[in-house]
Formats: sequence, structure tokens, C-alpha cells
Amino acid sequence: MVTCKGGQEERLSEEIEREHEIRNLKETVAALRNALEKQKAGTAEEVALAVAEAHNEVRDLKGTIAEMRDELERRKAAGEEGVQKVVAQSAEESRQLQSSIQALRDQLEMEKARHSEAEQLKRRTHRDETAELEKTIQRIRGELEACRGQK
Repeated sequence: MVTCKGGQEERLSEEIEREHEIRNLKETVAALRNALEKQKAGTAEEVALAVAEAHNEVRDLKGTIAEMRDELERRKAAGEEGVQKVVAQSAEESRQLQSSIQALRDQLEMEKARHSEAEQLKRRTHRDETAELEKTIQRIRGELEACRGQK
């Protein structure tokens, strides 16, 4: 709490101390902003990597499906019974691939949601801390002004 005692030197010393404290608070806010920006960049990069990986997996699966279709055509020429077996296998593999694709999509959505929640929490925390710092600064300024008004 600010006291109203002492001479001009004491007031000057207190004011310098407050300015130093304000400067430190501003530096802290800047550091927090930088940390938040780095976190945002990291989150965006993680999401981009996950999306790229999912795209690669889909491309590979499409290639696999194309290869399976070629195999079906070769077996069709060999006889109807062979074709029916391959078709049954293809259907099961296709179902499994679709299931895998859906699982990857679900996982990607969960990761996006998790990152979004983490980012929102950091923003909310940063906003709350900034508001608290601003309140503290205003209170200190009020006390300073009251002290100067009494002198």
C-alpha cells in the first residue's frame, strides 16, 4: 500500500519503484503473448501434420483399392467362383478400410477439439490475467493520485 509520508525523495523513489513494477508487468504480458503465439503456431502445425497424414493414408487406400479392382478383373477371367471369393474379400477389406478411415477422421476431430479447447483456455487465462493486471495498475494509480492530492 502506498504511504503518504516522507519528502520528495521518498515519493520519487516510490514512483520509480512503481514504474519499474509497471515495466515488469508489461514485459510479463509481452512474454505471455509470445508464449501464446508460439502455442498457436505449434497447434496449427500439429493439425496440419495430422491432416497431411490422413490425406496420405487416404491416397494409399485409394491406390490399394485400385490394385484390388485390377486383381478382381484378372480373377473374373479365371472363373466365376474365384471372382465371388475375391469380391467377398474385397468387401471385407473395403469395410475395414472405411472403418479405419472413419477412425482416423474421428481421431483428427478429437485432436482438433482438444487443441481448440486448449487454445481457448489459454486465451481466457491470458485475458483474465491481463484484466487483473490492469485492475492492479488502476488501483495503484488511484492510490498515487490520492497520495499526491493529500500533499
